[in-house]
Amino acid sequence: MSGLLYKNFRLNLASMIFSLITAAFCCLTMLLVCLFAFVLPGKTPEADDMQSLTFGFAACYFLAFWLPSMASSTLFQVDESKTCCAFAMSLPQGAKGHVEAKYYYILILNLSIMFITFVSDTVTAMMTGGMTDNTLVIVLLFALVLLLSAIEIPFMIRFGSQRGMAIKGAVVGGIIIFALLYLLFGDMSWLLESDNDPLTALMEWLQSGDMVFWLSLFPYVSVIAYYLSCRISVKIYRKGAENYEQ
Repeated sequence: MSGLLYKNFRLNLASMIFSLITAAFCCLTMLLVCLFAFVLPGKTPEADDMQSLTFGFAACYFLAFWLPSMASSTLFQVDESKTCCAFAMSLPQGAKGHVEAKYYYILILNLSIMFITFVSDTVTAMMTGGMTDNTLVIVLLFALVLLLSAIEIPFMIRFGSQRGMAIKGAVVGGIIIFALLYLLFGDMSWLLESDNDPLTALMEWLQSGDMVFWLSLFPYVSVIAYYLSCRISVKIYRKGAENYEQ
């Protein structure tokens, strides 16, 4: 397994470096904002500052996780040929080891990004005197990326990387459409009637008792879905290999 992991890291070295640099750059941007806005002037964040900080941090963490995930198709493109598939199935680990190594690669990469964002969040919390805490956002973004990978990878294995990315785009598009429909026609009284601004009201709603329970289950659901996705991909790998060209 270590050899297969090394192969994935070596063949996708440029993509991995891009992912880590992207995450580091997003986090560095937040550190510089806190440095020049609060630390150097000796200013403590006020309530008016929290809205822009919350939105800005959430956007940066979203980019830190999302942009690297867009490059995941390259992990599968390098092996989309019958020659590579025949070689993979001839290994002692067989197709099972070949597929699992790719799942381990994606998991390790996302864990590395989560570690970078956690370090950044800890430092920014120190800079703002504990006024910021984006642990929940980071965990939810990690779980979301893991869940989307669990959905798209079996389609990549079975139909190719391009179709897998199309499926992922369709899922994300469906989520966005559902959110827009809810904003247009759903019950928004809990948001509009709040004394706080909409973003603060949304964060308070996410941290309320009922939502915290369901959000706490989301990472576990994502991990289970990721494991099941791996098992499914192992089962359908040979069928997908028959569709590849030489």
